[in-house]
Amino acid sequence: MLYPRAVRERGWFARCGGWVSVGAAEFLREPGTAAMTAAEELPRQTLLPTPPSRPVRPARPLSSLQLFRAVQSNSLAAWDDELFDELFVERRFIWGRFFVISDPDGIRRVLQDNYDNYPRLGAIRRVFEFGSGTGMLCAEGETWRRHRRLINPTLDHRAVVADAPMLARMAEELARHLARVPAGEAIDIGQAFTHLITVSTRHAFTTDDPEIEPMLDRMGHFPLEPSLLHFLPLPRWLPYFKRYRTSRAEAQRFDPVLDRLIAERRDAAYPGAKDLLWRLVHARDRATGESLSDAELRDETVTLGATSSTTLRPLTWVWYLLATHPSAEEKLHAELDQVLGGRAPTAEDLPRLVTVRQVLDETMRLYPPLPVMILRRAAAADVVCGRRIPKRSIVAIMPWVLHRHNKLWRDPDRFDPGRFSPEQVAARSRYSYLPFSIGPHVCVGASLAVMQLVIAVAVLAQRFRFRLVPGHHVEPTAWINLRPSRGIRMTLEPRAAGSGS
Repeated sequence: MLYPRAVRERGWFARCGGWVSVGAAEFLREPGTAAMTAAEELPRQTLLPTPPSRPVRPARPLSSLQLFRAVQSNSLAAWDDELFDELFVERRFIWGRFFVISDPDGIRRVLQDNYDNYPRLGAIRRVFEFGSGTGMLCAEGETWRRHRRLINPTLDHRAVVADAPMLARMAEELARHLARVPAGEAIDIGQAFTHLITVSTRHAFTTDDPEIEPMLDRMGHFPLEPSLLHFLPLPRWLPYFKRYRTSRAEAQRFDPVLDRLIAERRDAAYPGAKDLLWRLVHARDRATGESLSDAELRDETVTLGATSSTTLRPLTWVWYLLATHPSAEEKLHAELDQVLGGRAPTAEDLPRLVTVRQVLDETMRLYPPLPVMILRRAAAADVVCGRRIPKRSIVAIMPWVLHRHNKLWRDPDRFDPGRFSPEQVAARSRYSYLPFSIGPHVCVGASLAVMQLVIAVAVLAQRFRFRLVPGHHVEPTAWINLRPSRGIRMTLEPRAAGSGS
């Protein structure tokens, strides 16, 4: 059964064609495995959908040692059946009490109504600060609030809609890159999309400076993927932290480049475009008139560059799911042919790409960019869903569990973009779907990420069909970021828009 709601709330798909989450809109506005087989030779209508791949779940809860080992290998395989059947689960490990909350009312309490009581784990912030300094990935308290007030208006829907033409050009560049792949040659589609991930950070800069490209490439590597050891309360001088100090030193190598770009945009005679960096430089706190310092601007630029690689990862899974669900692919192609007819999408087209957005939302439900890492520590005792949360307990809200929960979704492991029709979205809580988190800590770049993903899917799906290599097994794995453990090997078929082929 679906989770009952006395009050139905508006959700992600705000009316037909809405394309930014209500959570994002609310907090970004001012102020505040199987492969396709030889069946390819048969008519397309005979192809049946393949269930999306997922790791086998433990039948029973894991011990502390078993959990440690499982998470080191693949955190998605560490979560047992009970978590997908119960909305509130308490576990006790050697490091303390651990609560997994999937109840939408409990999520609202932790991430929105009483969020000040649930700061992010200090160990997680410690890992990220080596690469991003004072950026919002690791800032908390008043520092985080100040940065958020300043940055929100630079990345809300009204601001990023002006970036649509540039994002379309980036997608067209990737399409030209893929068109050079020889017919029938298998490629790792995730590796191919690193090209888009790298150039995606260009939206922050409009310059021909030759030092920009290596800087953009390095931004995609922050934050580094940590080991479970880095989250333990151990002294910073231990040898394994050398890796993170090195990452900070590498980030600081680009300080002179960023300082030059910042100085150019501060100049009243600056003749360039009002790109993201320009918007950050000129952002002002409405209450105090303050702006970010140069050091803060550098750290936030590195942070935004790093997080873009995470928010674009769903693009890899879209093609896997479409390749294994031909009817969904055909519906998406029909919409693109009708709305775009072979041309690149504009900002005005986005509300009309309803199927594209539903496919993307369902992809992020099954394969959320950050599947298990909404972790908080209770600063003071609290009551959530009628249950006491002791001080210093760890509270986990895991999209991988939440999005596949048996009490929140009907047939949760099935790929069904129709779940995101306006009617179905209106019938469930918006706190049951968190691809970019929710509440004050909702991803500040959610609007930009969604727009870029929709545009990329629209451009590429008009040019190509992506076919899974027969016999290739796809297995999702994660520690922080979700990725296919063996890649996703696919071939490309050219497609003429409007041809239905």
